[in-house]
This record gives sequence, C-alpha cells and structure tokens, in this order.
Amino acid sequence: MNVFKFFIVGATVLLISSCMPNDKEVMPNPDAVVLFSFSTTSKGQPIIRSTSVHTHISGNNYKVDLLKYYISNITLVDDKGLETNYKNYNLIDVFDVNSTSFVLNKKVINGNYRKIIFYVGIDQERNHTGAQEGALSASNGMLWTWAFGYVFYKMEGRFTSVAVPTETSFRNHLGTDTALVKIALPVVLDVKGLGRKINISLDIDKVLGMAASAIDFSIDNNRQSNIGDEVWMNKMTSNMSQAFTLSGIE
Repeated sequence: MNVFKFFIVGATVLLISSCMPNDKEVMPNPDAVVLFSFSTTSKGQPIIRSTSVHTHISGNNYKVDLLKYYISNITLVDDKGLETNYKNYNLIDVFDVNSTSFVLNKKVINGNYRKIIFYVGIDQERNHTGAQEGALSASNGMLWTWAFGYVFYKMEGRFTSVAVPTETSFRNHLGTDTALVKIALPVVLDVKGLGRKINISLDIDKVLGMAASAIDFSIDNNRQSNIGDEVWMNKMTSNMSQAFTLSGIE
C-alpha cells in the first residue's frame, strides 16, 4: 500500500470513529433540585430576637420576640407562560435557622423560568381542614384556638412611642381567607440539570407600611384579624404584597 492509500484509509477510520457514539458521554439531568432561602430584615438590618431595636415611620421603636409566617404554593412560570405549582406549605420561623430554607418537594424540570409566584398564608382548601401534619401541625402555634384556621403571619414583641412611652407588648396576627397575599416576582432562572438556590428577602419595615398605610403599634398593638380589625388587615395585606424582593440566585 503506497503512502497516499494509507493516508486515505487512516482518515476514513478516524472519520468513522469520530461518528461512533461515546459510551462515556454524560447526558445532562432532565431536572434539578431547587432550594428557597428566606431572609427577614428591617430596612436591611438583621432582626435579633428581643434585642435589636427598630424604628418605624409611625414613631414606634420596637423589638421582635416572635416572627413566623407561611410560604405556600410556590409556582414557577417559564418563558412560554407555563405555570408549575409545587404545592408546598412551609413555615418560616425567623429565629430558627433550620426553617428559613427548604427544597421544593419535587425537582424542577429543565427550562427558563421568568416569574416566581407564592402566597403568604394558607389557601382556603387547606385552611379549613383542622390541624394537619408538618408545617401545618398545631404544635407550631399557628392554629387559632378561638377561630377555625391558621395564622398566616404572626409578629409579637414590645414597643415604645411618644404616645406610649412605657415599653408595651404588641401582637399582630394576620389570617383568615381574605388575608391570603399573593406575591409575584420577576426572575431569570435557567435550570439545566444543576441545583439552584433562590434567595428571597422580606423587609418587615415595609410590612408595617408608609404614610397612610402605616401600622402604628400605639393603636394596633393587639390585632388578631377579628371583627373590627378590617382596616388594619387591609393595610397589612397591601403592605405585604410589596415587602418581598428577590435578593439573588446561586
């Protein structure tokens, strides 16, 4: 065989070999684990239980002793508008680091997602079935004893103001079906078989509102979503819808 023929044969073998499937080729995973992490601050400052003092536009200086809220029905919306609801119910206890992050209860299919929707509270179907398990267990202290249903957002602590100069306790318990708050955040989340972490922040100063929507503990120190609390509830739900931000994706 002359050199030219040898070259042709060798090139043909290499070409055929390059077209053969590679048994070691690793195909990408069709889905991925997605973790959500919630941080809670006041004007971007950390909340230290019963210690840190926070000032609100209402003139209140307050400390937080307890702060819990439900995050439910996380839904991812892809770039084609297709929605996937992961039907989660998670209780965020701001002072329990083990509760502030959680993995969705099923993997997220690869895709390009452009919106995150979730709710603060429990939907009507699950809100009226009595004590349940996990995050909805009565042992979490979020099930009303005097009414049927869950507290969606529970904040307790102590405050002072010009009108109330002596440190006084406050309780703000938001709940009932009309208080379910929908949150929708734009996002650029591309899932390609690798785990992702979504960081979301809640600013309680925004929950307490500004100007006409401001919550003043001097008059709102004991609100439990009862008859007579309608104005306070409307302020809280309106403020809450603007209090969450996407703080980053890893």
